Amino acid sequence: MIVKVITSLNDLLWGDLFILEFSNGETQFGISLLVLILIPAGIYFTCRTRFLPFRLFPEMIRVTLEKKSGNDKDSISGVQALIIATATRVGMGNLAGVVAAVSFGGAGAVFWMWLSALIGSASAFVESTLAQIYKEKDPLYGGYRGGPAYFMDRMRIITKVKREDIFVKDVHSEAEYIASDQQTYYIRGCKFTFLGMAFALSGLLCWAGISQVVANSVTSAFKNAFNIPQIATTVVLVIVSACIVLRKNATVKVLDKVVPVMAAAYFAMTLFIILKNITYILLYSEIFSVRHSV
Repeated sequence: MIVKVITSLNDLLWGDLFILEFSNGETQFGISLLVLILIPAGIYFTCRTRFLPFRLFPEMIRVTLEKKSGNDKDSISGVQALIIATATRVGMGNLAGVVAAVSFGGAGAVFWMWLSALIGSASAFVESTLAQIYKEKDPLYGGYRGGPAYFMDRMRIITKVKREDIFVKDVHSEAEYIASDQQTYYIRGCKFTFLGMAFALSGLLCWAGISQVVANSVTSAFKNAFNIPQIATTVVLVIVSACIVLRKNATVKVLDKVVPVMAAAYFAMTLFIILKNITYILLYSEIFSVRHSV
């Protein structure tokens, strides 16, 4: 049943909604629902932000290299923020997904992935900006909490303004409506609470699935390479993850050390494969030339 539900959702979101035919039907191009939504949305935000991914690229480099601001010991630098973002995005999808795309679409798929990334970066910027504007203080763990599920709930027809909101300097001047108690302030907005709940639920299911896929890939790799039982690798992964996640600020410190090593290893392996393939091509070309001359 679970497989059928997941397959049905996958077909709904990524299945061919309609098919475009070229060259009298010899070439077919399927358009899925998510592609139909995400690509136009990315183009829209790119235009509305006046081509922000290109216009503010130097600013992005400057902010990334920026050091910690203020005396807050819990704050992080621009490089650490980049490392955390990289750690949450680089995974099996970036490895297996790229391989699958190139296998099915050829080398030209890389160009379209680059183009999609540039278009999608404008959507990511808008999403991150809204998350910063409508983030809330976390009364349980401290710091702030936010994201699409939060700003979808906070953005409503009449939005309640809180004094501790990061985007409000003076609640009296910002508010357009004041309740009868003279203590509750509101401004205009829109309401998408249901979408926020749907996003939170889908995000929970997604991350649960991603964790299972990554864990299965790691345990299978150790099983195939070193004949280590998968249950043993799983126990070690759970213990290490718990030690990192359950300790305050340990995630940033660990990722600060691990991600650069991961990036260097990834780059080194990629460079090794490229050089190895070039060597094989040159060797085979030389052998072919010798045989042809003979």
